[in-house]
Amino acid sequence: MTASTVTADRTCEGLCLAFSAQLIPNGFRKQGHRSAIDILLMLAIAQANLAPMARDAEFQKTYAGLEVSPPDEMRRPARVRSIAVSLGVPQETARRRVATLVEAGILVMREDGVIMPQAFTSSPHALRTAIDTWALFTTFYANLRRAGALEPVEPATPDQPPPLRLMMRLWTNHFLRLIEALLPMVGDPFAVVMLFAILDGSQATEGKPVPASAIARALGLPFESVRRNALRIADNGLCRKVGRGYLIPPDLMEEPRWRAFSERHAQVLMRFFAAMREQNLLGWWEAQYQAAA
Repeated sequence: MTASTVTADRTCEGLCLAFSAQLIPNGFRKQGHRSAIDILLMLAIAQANLAPMARDAEFQKTYAGLEVSPPDEMRRPARVRSIAVSLGVPQETARRRVATLVEAGILVMREDGVIMPQAFTSSPHALRTAIDTWALFTTFYANLRRAGALEPVEPATPDQPPPLRLMMRLWTNHFLRLIEALLPMVGDPFAVVMLFAILDGSQATEGKPVPASAIARALGLPFESVRRNALRIADNGLCRKVGRGYLIPPDLMEEPRWRAFSERHAQVLMRFFAAMREQNLLGWWEAQYQAAA
């Protein structure tokens, strides 16, 4: 491996970390009063509902844009127990949180499982989330292109509507894979989210520790759960405890544990772009990149 290749890889990894530090914690915060547990359950249930249609090209084409969301009869109900096991969440916690989400009208419980209904996936909140996520990925794509981490593709024509809904389905799949891939290094799905919240806070405060209480408020998690997971992250060598806060300084990110974490994280994100390329979906971001350039 040449020095230039190493430099390019490190640049790509840095861009990927900066992107996740912005998207993941802020994405969870934008859900308002919903906790990180709720958001992970919602994402996993939504993904499981439409998993049987993942390889159906006609389905993906029909429900690519924001104009129409898949009807409820196309959604396969998910068992709460299976979702809890896949996320590493206690089953009783998952059952209780899903019941709360059903009461709020976000999920619908059926005899054979739970679904995220069309009424929610077509709501103004869901549409705004998709639009905001698309915008962040547009910037991320441009950064990767400028760094030479992605090859150019044929740009989409202006008359083609952007496939925001299809992008969100693909991103949900890869986000859950990202959580799964990083679990062995962090130990808990919420700890993965917390780690990026600490990284985001470390960058925003220019090196000041992020208090556990601030992370708990931002992610809607109990303080004791945040404190326990933050200590575990520190024990794993992925952050440092400084007083009552937590910090990820640049020198720590050069240590072997962080290097392995960064490499694995970048690999999963780049697989997302590979999946977008296979679906011929990068053209919209390429068109915007070329227009800005």
